[in-house]
Amino acid sequence: FGFFPGISLGWRISQEKFWEKHLSFINEFKIRGSWGQTGNDRITPYQYLSSYGFSGVAIFNESVENKALKELRIPNPNVTWEIANQADIGFDALFLDGKISATADYFNNIRTNILWQRNASVPATTGLTLPLENIGKVGNRGFDFEIGYHKQSGDFRYSISINGGYQKNKIIFWDEAPGAPSYQKTTGHPMNASLYYNAIGIFKDQHSVDNYPHWANARPGDIIFEDVNKDGIINGLDQVRNDKTDMPTFSGGLNIDIQYKSFYLNVFMQGASGAVRYNIRSFNGESGNYFQDDANGRWTPDNVNATKPRAWNYLEEYWRSSDNTYWLRNNDYVRLKNIELGYNAPESFNKIMGINGASIYLSGLNLFTISKIANFDPETVGSSPYPSNKVFNVGLNITF
Repeated sequence: FGFFPGISLGWRISQEKFWEKHLSFINEFKIRGSWGQTGNDRITPYQYLSSYGFSGVAIFNESVENKALKELRIPNPNVTWEIANQADIGFDALFLDGKISATADYFNNIRTNILWQRNASVPATTGLTLPLENIGKVGNRGFDFEIGYHKQSGDFRYSISINGGYQKNKIIFWDEAPGAPSYQKTTGHPMNASLYYNAIGIFKDQHSVDNYPHWANARPGDIIFEDVNKDGIINGLDQVRNDKTDMPTFSGGLNIDIQYKSFYLNVFMQGASGAVRYNIRSFNGESGNYFQDDANGRWTPDNVNATKPRAWNYLEEYWRSSDNTYWLRNNDYVRLKNIELGYNAPESFNKIMGINGASIYLSGLNLFTISKIANFDPETVGSSPYPSNKVFNVGLNITF
């Protein structure tokens, strides 16, 4: 059992006399706020006795001739709910006799008691592993909004709305291992923020290789990794935590609806920003083809000032097998997701045909995308290189 309280308050301030007297052009205005808790119960009777308990192997028969090993599971009675503390403040408004609508929210959510394993070791002789505990804490804050404009003049009417949202999370506590450099710690950074070597250029010739710290067996055409800690050696201590992940921090959309008599047009655009994609495929060289974008302008003995590395084979090079910022691509995009032009048959036609309604339409999906990333669909995650298909439809709808 768990107790998770919540409270919400609102004030329709536009109904107050002082508002009606001085701000009558704002037809409705409501401010609201809320705070509440929700619980995430990840515990089942089986998990309580196993997954979240102490587990390992114990020797039950000490005879040399017949040592019997048996799995040992010790329940963990301290496992409890993960708790999300959710706070929100916002407003809803209508302006100019309802022609303009607006709503916006700011939220700050803090999730506590997240199940995480404590950073400690158990003597190997015990055969036990530490259980998960309710020690993690993660914060997530941001805002979202929607603004719309609606107007009608005779047989012509249209509606335009834009919406968007920004959010960013960070790890507040998870009992991180001590000793790591500050630029490698995860505490204070977003969930799933990864470590990367910072790529700062391409070795143009052997002289440039010899005059900068480099990975073993580096040669001209390889990617230069920054010596972050200035110790003259490139190793794991030169990796830096990057706050950008494959999750965008801002996403939004634009909707346009236009109607004139029986004709209509619907347009939907969407976009996102703040995300990156690790733009790498392992199937190159002997195991597969190269992207044209990687091949054009690459380093060669005749193109030593290139900003792209030399040709490679599979994952043999250090800059292919070690995560580095050269392969990080800006995944921001704007896409015309859908557009539809149609005609609704008039009521007189429907009566003659003995039907309730009919319409004919032409639509398109994924018609164009503006993005800096090549070879990948910015709307997806993962390693699939295939872009979204453009789809065109001509249709007839009849309702009986």
